[in-house]
Amino acid sequence: MPGQQGMHNFSTILKRLEAVTSRLEDVAVSSSSPAPTSSLRSPTAAAHENLAPTSSAAPPPPPPPPPPAEEAVTPAVKAYQDEIIDGALQEFIEKSNELGGLVQQHSSLLPALCEAQLQFLKLASNHSKPSTPTALGPLLEPQGKAIQAILETKEKLSRSKEGRDWNVCFNVLGEGVPAWGWVQVEPAPAPFVAEMKNAAQFWSDRVVKQYKDTNPTAVAWAKAFAQLLTSLQAYVKQWHTTGVAWNPKGSPAPSSIPSASSSSSAPPPPPTSSRGGAVTAGLKKVDASQMTHKNPDLRSSSVVPDNARKAPPLKPKPGAAPAKKPAKLELEDGNKWMIEYQEDNKNIVIDQTELHQTVHIFNCKNSVVKISGKINAVTMVGCKKTAVVLDSAVSSLSITSSPSFEVQITGQIPTIQVDTTDSGQIYLSKECMNTVEIITSKTSSLNISVPTGQDGDFEEKPVPEQMKSKIVGGKLVTEIIEHAG
Repeated sequence: MPGQQGMHNFSTILKRLEAVTSRLEDVAVSSSSPAPTSSLRSPTAAAHENLAPTSSAAPPPPPPPPPPAEEAVTPAVKAYQDEIIDGALQEFIEKSNELGGLVQQHSSLLPALCEAQLQFLKLASNHSKPSTPTALGPLLEPQGKAIQAILETKEKLSRSKEGRDWNVCFNVLGEGVPAWGWVQVEPAPAPFVAEMKNAAQFWSDRVVKQYKDTNPTAVAWAKAFAQLLTSLQAYVKQWHTTGVAWNPKGSPAPSSIPSASSSSSAPPPPPTSSRGGAVTAGLKKVDASQMTHKNPDLRSSSVVPDNARKAPPLKPKPGAAPAKKPAKLELEDGNKWMIEYQEDNKNIVIDQTELHQTVHIFNCKNSVVKISGKINAVTMVGCKKTAVVLDSAVSSLSITSSPSFEVQITGQIPTIQVDTTDSGQIYLSKECMNTVEIITSKTSSLNISVPTGQDGDFEEKPVPEQMKSKIVGGKLVTEIIEHAG
């Protein structure tokens, strides 16, 4: 029946229209209500999302940035890690841990300095050198703080009651740690390290002398530090001959050391005096009368008598002259000439010299030391009105806290360093004229006499003491002020 079939088709169409209308109403309600907070959604809402035009959809999030490329590890950086940190430094820390006490506490600050220098060398190997000292300063700051922490701790421990018996060890580290400042020295940083090594060697030798019969662990500690400085000098000489090896093809250096390394390069805070009792607990108490470094009469023997305990000596009256210590002139260990406490002796002669030997002059007054032949190095510390006549040296001559000194070089020497000294005279030979470098700091009234070539005459040239600084184009420019005499 055509009529019934038409009615059936019409009824089917109405049902489909009702279904479509119901679906549209659901869509309208879904779009006007807040977005569901649950991750479960109705099929109607899901269908709406699928049917929505692509132009109204939110843009996809940008892809995450690629991870930063790791900086290349150059052979110079790897050598510092292997030879210094994992090599000589590790050996030194092991010896300091064996020694323990305040010396170990002081030594434990050194790894932070070496780690800070490693991070700086990594940065330098991947970047070009900053164009101004002002821009370089923040990059050196972590190392500077680490050195400062070691020096401040030396002063604090030296003044503490527990540390008085270990001052000679504190001086070893205090005199040697400035060697890590080679990163600021151009064009010859290796000789600078050698200077600091010689200054520390003077005190290392005193540690060996003082403890060789009573505390071999302290002797091993001092020798390990000397070896660390030797390794540092060899490293700098090989990889940074004229200064820090920057990467001329690298990107400009950042304004500071990246934060990723700051935690490892920051030095620990200086120890407080309240920890002194804890770190010295377990150390054997030694009476002052049994200490060889306080009793010269005991130094000739390695045995301290049991009855050596005596009442503490009375303190000298104010203004009283200190007791004189015995003069000394001897060769130790076959390579160290020790000249100490000589007074009014104008005939000190060292003529049986060899190339590997060093000469250490300490606390001499109004004396003359003549050194024949070619040796390694000479240091003079704490002397007054003392003169040195030297043929030649492979490394350097270092003069510290020795007012009114005189030095005459008859052969060749690459470096002369004068520090914290007032009034001095240096006579150079013709062989020195184009080779020697003279480095001064905290000095005054220092004169350099150069040969004129006329019957052995000399022309005296004063070392400038004044500097003038001004701002030019936003930069600090410093120049020497010379006064015509």
